[in-house]
Amino acid sequence: MCGLLRHALKRLPRTSGPNAGRKFVRSVSWIEICTMAERVDFSRNAALFDRRHGVVLADDEVDQLWHAAGFHSGARVLDIGAGTGRVAIPLAVRGCTVVALEPARGMVDQLRAKAAGCRVSVVIGEGGLLPFQAGAFDTVVVARLLYLTKDWREILREANRVLAAGGSVLHEWGNGQDEEEWVQLREEARRLFEQAGVREPFHPGVRSEIEVDADLEKLGLARAADVVAGQGPITTLRGFLRRLVHRELSYTWAVPESVLAECLPRFLAWSEERFDLERPLAMPREIRWTVYRRLLASPDSPHDFEVRHHSGRVAAHLTRPLSPRAS
Repeated sequence: MCGLLRHALKRLPRTSGPNAGRKFVRSVSWIEICTMAERVDFSRNAALFDRRHGVVLADDEVDQLWHAAGFHSGARVLDIGAGTGRVAIPLAVRGCTVVALEPARGMVDQLRAKAAGCRVSVVIGEGGLLPFQAGAFDTVVVARLLYLTKDWREILREANRVLAAGGSVLHEWGNGQDEEEWVQLREEARRLFEQAGVREPFHPGVRSEIEVDADLEKLGLARAADVVAGQGPITTLRGFLRRLVHRELSYTWAVPESVLAECLPRFLAWSEERFDLERPLAMPREIRWTVYRRLLASPDSPHDFEVRHHSGRVAAHLTRPLSPRAS
């Protein structure tokens, strides 16, 4: 592990001031390493990941994120839960120095193959146990991750810890909105599995973007800008049901076969009764990224501020008022 971290961080600038000459690595305890082994391994999804989510972000999506988040050539970027490099690779191609953190070996193998020749250093590790010193990165990317893990609050705390002054957190929410049909299907399946005695049948992570906003606000980061970058893949609800039933989606990995067989007839009947299962629709309805920046003033100050980046100045406003901090 130590050799891997040295390799992954060798091109990052060193700190200035009292920490000058040190690399951005912190020690990880043996207890933490053992805990990492208990996490869900998404390697079994690696072969399907690019087909569902795209090999890399489209150029126009990267353009929007580049300006909204203030990326620039040479920017130090950490991609937590990088998967197969969907975000890390296009940022590296544009000149960023990217560390891609990913715990699943299957994902890592594909990431390394795709990133050959790019300025991407691959680190096998967990987002809640970052092996980097404070202030090591200009931007931290968290894409389609927080709803998958119960450690989502630790991931946000660690992202904030390694963020440099004036840096930003770029978050992509890929779990849909409450009113979307496929989300209603998923939540009905959750209810049936829980009634059958399966505790936390689906991923135990964050359930809404509002929770992400609230936790980052407590850490001193405010929602600065939203980027809507199109919609998810077009499919049908029947196609979604098929993937759910056949365990192609990681949602059902924790559900025993006996419970799945018991609940399936009721679930399919409920679905047929309420929805047109053949209607084409996007899942999710829209792909939305959010830029969070460190507050430059107290919550009692005006709630809008300016975001500067290398190519000019972009005006950004908080999308909702801040609640006052507890005294």
